[in-house]
Amino acid sequence: MHRQRAPRRLWAWHLSALVYEWSYVQVAHQIDEDCLAFLGERLIGAVVADCGCGPGVVTEKLVRAGAALVVAIDGNASMLKRARARLAKAIASGKVLVYQGSYEAQTLATIRAQALAGRGFDLVLFKRSLYMPRPRALRTLRTAAASLGPRGLIVVAHPERALWRYACAPPFGLTSYTPLHVVNRAVSRVLAWSGSEEYTLYTRAELLGLLQEAVPGAHVHRVRTQQRPYNLVALQVP
Repeated sequence: MHRQRAPRRLWAWHLSALVYEWSYVQVAHQIDEDCLAFLGERLIGAVVADCGCGPGVVTEKLVRAGAALVVAIDGNASMLKRARARLAKAIASGKVLVYQGSYEAQTLATIRAQALAGRGFDLVLFKRSLYMPRPRALRTLRTAAASLGPRGLIVVAHPERALWRYACAPPFGLTSYTPLHVVNRAVSRVLAWSGSEEYTLYTRAELLGLLQEAVPGAHVHRVRTQQRPYNLVALQVP
């Protein structure tokens, strides 16, 4: 079933690759900054997996913040073509490895064994890339947790399911990103309805519950952010 759906999803992401960077408005940059502020010095010398790296915007920021190695993973060739162009110097210096594949499967375990000599990741990041239904999201998070080193982190930044939080500023006012977010939500829902892409969203409570169920006993918490459109949560393994 998954193999049958994948081609219909991929073409939507090929189109998204054309406008992704143009649509990366300030609110998206701000959630990145909040994430980097949370990670702080933990990024210095860290080995990171950027799952669903897209055109490499966040990968580039992780390298600049001090990560020793960022593995940029995406299933879409158009996204990775742009990522390779953006990250050419970092790739040449060995600070970035680019992999095309599904981070749902054994990609992280394969990278850990072959490229990291068995060393676990310090951080696995899902930035707007955990759009899969709950059962598959659970399996993906468990696979990610299994690839971590001691006290490793999983960080998830995911759009809020409630439209009033995703598109409106408090309490219910319009903001500069409201038109873009309303259009994005409408287009994404249509594409999901047509089977062209997946677009499963979670509220903050649902996202926290997802992480707690994925790795029982891990420390799961919300990361402070001023951004209402996205939920930012973290999981740390013992």
